[in-house]
Amino acid sequence: MNIFRKILSSGSKAFVALGILILGFSSYNYLVATKPEKPLQPRLEKVWTVEVATIDFQVAFPKKSSFGQVEASRKSRLNFNISGEVEAISDIFKNGGYVKKGQELARLDLDLLSIARDEIVIQLEANTSNITELAIQLDLRQKNYDRTRQMNVAAVASQANLDDAQLALSMAKNALEQAKRQQAQLELSLKRAKKNLSDAVLTAQFDGIVSSVNIGRGMVVSPAMAVGTITDLSSLEVSFVVPGDVFANAGELIGDPVNVVWRSGGRDITSIDATITRAEGVVQAGEGGGRLYAQVALSENGDWVIPEGAFVEVIYTSGQVDDVAVIPEAALYDDNSVFVIIDGRTVRRLVEVIQKSDGLVFVRGNINKGEQVVATRLPALGDGILVKPGRG
Repeated sequence: MNIFRKILSSGSKAFVALGILILGFSSYNYLVATKPEKPLQPRLEKVWTVEVATIDFQVAFPKKSSFGQVEASRKSRLNFNISGEVEAISDIFKNGGYVKKGQELARLDLDLLSIARDEIVIQLEANTSNITELAIQLDLRQKNYDRTRQMNVAAVASQANLDDAQLALSMAKNALEQAKRQQAQLELSLKRAKKNLSDAVLTAQFDGIVSSVNIGRGMVVSPAMAVGTITDLSSLEVSFVVPGDVFANAGELIGDPVNVVWRSGGRDITSIDATITRAEGVVQAGEGGGRLYAQVALSENGDWVIPEGAFVEVIYTSGQVDDVAVIPEAALYDDNSVFVIIDGRTVRRLVEVIQKSDGLVFVRGNINKGEQVVATRLPALGDGILVKPGRG
């Protein structure tokens, strides 16, 4: 009996606890169901602040850049035209030396060459005297022949006498002719000897800078041996390759100015002006275009500013383009489209890209003067985006 009462008492407590849980759950559901609903707030549309470019059609001269090397249009190898031993070298004949046209740079041993010339002069003098004597003898032989012929006609002289006189005349003529031919040969030999003496002195062909000097006193040289190089720095020019569409109008670019920039170690060293002077007539397929040449200007005092052999950047005008709008490259999106701002929202327009240059794009197409285009790169920019001009 006591055991039964205990079990009944424990069951009552469990029932009470279960009732409390059910009542609490029911109250929670009632409160949730009767909770007043708040009205939904409308989502605000984001406004993008962007930079803009205003459309204005104009005549433009797009600039492009290429790379080339400064070279001298006139450069010459220095060498003697005859063989010999170097006797003297000028103090200015050294690497980096500036020389003037006609200035003596080096000289070979002249003793043997002078002796050869003097021998020919002596032979010429002797042969000249011989020609004078032979001319007198020819005159006498001619007179003797004329008398003998007259005497033969008068039957005073025999035919044998006439034949002897004619033979003597012929021999005199032949001797004189041989002497004259020898005179001509001696005169040529004298010219050659003088030329050898002249060639034994190395002079500068034009004003310039000397480099690659390889000469010393006592050195035996030959015509095939280069002893130096002379470069005319007043004829410096830069050659550079332009695209085919630019080279097609190369004739219109002759005389146009370009800017030549010399850089080293990532910094600009100097920048000078140059003028396009000519175009190469042969196009190299591997270059992808044509080659132009620009004459590099000297400084005000006539000195060179960029050394020969320097690699430079050439900034040039690719020609005139008419009726184009110039916009930043950032304003051009895929498929050659731009976004015009109409009533604060973006509208995609297709354009024709004429040229690109230095971060600018030259376009024509479905755009109007005075319209503003988005010039800020935005992710997934499309039609109908709300924007306002400013700093993007």
